Amino acid sequence: MEDSAWQSRARDIRGALHMILSAVSLVTGIAIIRMLTAYLPEQVIVLSRFALALVFFGPSLGAIGVGVLRTRRLGAHALRAACGYAGFLAFVYAAARMPLADAMALGFTQPLWAALIAALAFGERLGVVRLAALATGFAGAMLVLKPGVMAAPLLPSLAALANAVLTSVAMMTVKRLSTTEPTSRIAFMFLLVASLLSVPPAAAVWVTPAPELLPWLLATGALAWLSQVGLTRGYALGRFSAMAAMDFARLPAALAIGWIAFGEVPDLAAAIGMGLIGVASTAIVLWQPRAAVSRPGE
Repeated sequence: MEDSAWQSRARDIRGALHMILSAVSLVTGIAIIRMLTAYLPEQVIVLSRFALALVFFGPSLGAIGVGVLRTRRLGAHALRAACGYAGFLAFVYAAARMPLADAMALGFTQPLWAALIAALAFGERLGVVRLAALATGFAGAMLVLKPGVMAAPLLPSLAALANAVLTSVAMMTVKRLSTTEPTSRIAFMFLLVASLLSVPPAAAVWVTPAPELLPWLLATGALAWLSQVGLTRGYALGRFSAMAAMDFARLPAALAIGWIAFGEVPDLAAAIGMGLIGVASTAIVLWQPRAAVSRPGE
């Protein structure tokens, strides 16, 4: 029993390290993308990010063999990719038009939306604690948004919230896929399908990147690849509750990069709102029966 508990803890630690790698890679890539939006349409940047990340994945695919791509769960992969692509495009739109930490904080309402979706679609009972957490989290979101004060732009704020909803669906799909699919397949299929989905919107507004922008685009691809590998490996290794909580490493990273790169410092209301969202989302993730946090098949 002790050996089993130690092995579970060791997997959580390894998963947490992968989640931190994913968080730092994602936020750094977003900061670069925000800079690139001054020169290129968001759709072109998103296509470049996914396509170049696919290129970076190539050597790994060669090492493990193309047989890893054989799957009987194409529909689930397509759902994850569609939600992931649409959510990321919405987030890029938001991050280019509002403070980076604010956009990231609104993205952290993801567990709140996941709880609502689980209750509405799967009949899960929320309970008093989760209902209180939902109310707290949405109160935090309102402090970040400041409705009626015109402190937060409406469309970018709605895009950041849409990203949270779509990402919650994508992450639930990732966890279910990880019960039968290797992490390399999950990551590659996402990048492949997302790249294909990115082509029509990018073609409609195409602008050829200037040569001096190419290193930055390559960096976004490399960071996207690292983020995807870290994310899928983290969720596959650790318990969902522990890994979802570790995903909050994105917020301090966003605060630091927003301050250093863009001179953005959140006001007191936004800072309190971020804290409430973090507490509420952690409660939503962690407050569940022991059976709900055990690994499938254990």
